[in-house]
Amino acid sequence: MSYPLTASTSQQSSSSSLAGQYTATQFSFASTPKPFKNPHYTRHSAPGGPGKRNKTLKQILTLERERVDEEVRKRREQREERRRLRQERGETAAETDAEDEEREDEVVSFVSIEATPSLMPQKRYCDITGLEAKYVDPRTLLRYHSPSIFELIRSPSFQPAVVQAYLALRGMGVVLR
Repeated sequence: MSYPLTASTSQQSSSSSLAGQYTATQFSFASTPKPFKNPHYTRHSAPGGPGKRNKTLKQILTLERERVDEEVRKRREQREERRRLRQERGETAAETDAEDEEREDEVVSFVSIEATPSLMPQKRYCDITGLEAKYVDPRTLLRYHSPSIFELIRSPSFQPAVVQAYLALRGMGVVLR
């Protein structure tokens, strides 16, 4: 007795015959050219060695300290050289010595940069979420970001001790004695 072929059995036989013809490497996109990548790109590292490494904070601070010390040493040598030349010429200038010493202290480094205060207003952040605060609750003085947070602040579950804790985090806490 022969059974008629149904669509499902014919599809199974054709997919099994196709599975033998193709391999996974033929469907791989790894070897296809990628137009967004530069084909001439090479890493700037030693062959076979690790790539570029980031420096730790300790290394950066040590290098900065060495750079500042070297610059101070160079300025001191230049100042001594100028003094020696002035003495050879028979000149004495107390004012220039004071200027030289002031210049020695003016070595620019990461820790010595001084700036004026910003003229922009200070950003205010929500005490609850940390997002930028657009509003201030007049009763509790808590800053909040949206009306949903205002509802939370005004809810009975938000006790005065919690409000004081949030204000204390911001440095606006009330100290009762």
